[in-house]
Amino acid sequence: MLVRFTIPDFTLLTELAPKATNLAGRVVIFHFPTHTILELLEAHNPLLRTISPRYEWERVNKYGEIEQFAFIVHRYVTDDLTKVFEQAETWYEGVLDSFDEHQDTMDNLLDIWEKRSDDLPN
Repeated sequence: MLVRFTIPDFTLLTELAPKATNLAGRVVIFHFPTHTILELLEAHNPLLRTISPRYEWERVNKYGEIEQFAFIVHRYVTDDLTKVFEQAETWYEGVLDSFDEHQDTMDNLLDIWEKRSDDLPN
């Protein structure tokens, strides 16, 4: 019997212990096929204009707001970085969409406030 162990093309690199490494609060993505390491940043940072290569993109979140992001590259081994950027955008949008499908803490807080609107702070 042949058993195939597959891994996804993308994964998030995170720390397991809070503040154990310099990844605290950062979104770092690894692309296995090309060994590319990307970091996701908000596109409003003026320092991004000085970083190359980078890839900027937009997404409409569940509230209808336009979020602007940028990928910067830490390391890569590929001749087609644009393809990796586009695949990473699609993959990460799927991650964000799955978060949007689940109620978050703020949604729960708003539900509580709606039930007891007389308790809202002034």
